[in-house]
Amino acid sequence: MPLPRPVRPASSPRIIALAVPLLLALAGGDAGAQAKWPPEQSNPKPMKDDVVLPLPCGGALALRMVRLPGADPLDDRRVRLGDTDARLAYTEGQRSDYVGGGFVDPAAKTQRYYLIGKYELTRLQYAAVMAAPGACPAPNDDARLPVTGVSWSEAVAFTGRLSDWLVKNAGRELPSDDGSPGFVRLPTEGEWEFAARGGIAVTDTVFEQRTPPMPEGIARHVWHAGTESSNNELNAVGLLLPNPLGLFDMLGNAGELVLDAFRLNKHSRLHGQAGGYMVKGGDFRTPAAGMRSAARTEFVPVDKTGERRDKAVGFRVVVVPAAVTSPQRIQTLRASWDRLGALGGGDAAAQPMADPGKEIEALARAVEDPALKRRIEGIGSALRAGIQARNEQRDRSAKSELRVGAYLAQKLVEDRAKLANLEAIIAGPLPETVKKDARERLVAGQSALDGTLNYMIETIKQIGLDYPDATAQGQAEVLKREFEARSVAAYAPLVDLVQRFARTARQGQPVRRDEVLAELAKAATPAKR
Repeated sequence: MPLPRPVRPASSPRIIALAVPLLLALAGGDAGAQAKWPPEQSNPKPMKDDVVLPLPCGGALALRMVRLPGADPLDDRRVRLGDTDARLAYTEGQRSDYVGGGFVDPAAKTQRYYLIGKYELTRLQYAAVMAAPGACPAPNDDARLPVTGVSWSEAVAFTGRLSDWLVKNAGRELPSDDGSPGFVRLPTEGEWEFAARGGIAVTDTVFEQRTPPMPEGIARHVWHAGTESSNNELNAVGLLLPNPLGLFDMLGNAGELVLDAFRLNKHSRLHGQAGGYMVKGGDFRTPAAGMRSAARTEFVPVDKTGERRDKAVGFRVVVVPAAVTSPQRIQTLRASWDRLGALGGGDAAAQPMADPGKEIEALARAVEDPALKRRIEGIGSALRAGIQARNEQRDRSAKSELRVGAYLAQKLVEDRAKLANLEAIIAGPLPETVKKDARERLVAGQSALDGTLNYMIETIKQIGLDYPDATAQGQAEVLKREFEARSVAAYAPLVDLVQRFARTARQGQPVRRDEVLAELAKAATPAKR
């Protein structure tokens, strides 16, 4: 399939990038009379789940939901960011980070999300928000290019100005949390990289690859250096194919500023010194072999001429809510905090000291010596952190075993269908040689099915014995949301099946082969993994 013809800037990209807000503003008319932009200027590749917010001057901004399983406001997801290339370890070495969503998904209360720009912010969108009162930019081909040549502070000023306009002019269209409207800002590095890698729409193994899946090849997804791709120039947004979350140009085209300060990597953690700002994703000057989700470069905010700008650096935005939105939210957060580091998951009642953290807090209150009180409180904090880490590890293990159980269930559904086909061949009017081969395959298939069934039952029993019901049920919901995000929602009933039989095992009752097979017979059409 030939590449789409790129839209090229008519003159120097740096000059256009620096001058475009003024030029476009002068080209327009009255803001109130401005007609709506053509769809290709704001959302050239519309999708079913797009979230579109209005902009001044008849414009629009398309965003995508980045979903994360979690019902509690303190729920987050541990992810592995960075790259395994030892040559870049000092800046991009792999490390753990945590990403969370502030908005509650109306379609699934056990899921949260944040919004991120579907495309890099364009020159037209930037000009519309930053235009002088009473003037509006005029859409044209160059206006669909990513806005570049802006300083980090100008990008932040844009987000503040847009947030102000949205609250005053489109408050009802903004998502809200606990009655507090969302606002626009630059993404954090964790938010940006989680979305760039594909979020929960890909498996953990795929998530940690250097780039997200590109089945049609990198040239169909990324504007990189070379005449066969970008021709070393910016290109209009939305011309190539998106990543698994429906996001365009996360890698290549324009590099993207994020909110975080740049820090070096220090053996699986970030170094304590914060430097300049940060650019993610590479750009049209980056070779194809250098494209990677972990790419991060320092953007020093000033040079000898003043505030620094780069002809290949732009940005995209996120929409998020505040973390502390109301007095009621404070109470919710306090309750969530108190649950952190507790034994939890239904196993606390079996302990003589149900919440060791609270016991240590009580001891600290009873001590009068300030130095000893601080030492006891320090022990309590360390204990809570250790228990919380254990709880999170337990949750990940429970989800992993539930996933194995669901995959085994699906394998049994598929194998039973194959055996049924062989039985039909044996019973049909076919040559004896064909039937003989079918009988041999039936015997081998039945043996394999028995082995898979035994493995599944052992997995179910292990889930029932190792994890409290609350833990298993919570992780079952998380797993179902992940399967939905990966377009394999047919696995959801199999997760429920595994959880039901695990509950049977937890109650000390036997998991019977015939009952498992009977439930599998009711299972949905086989799903793709």
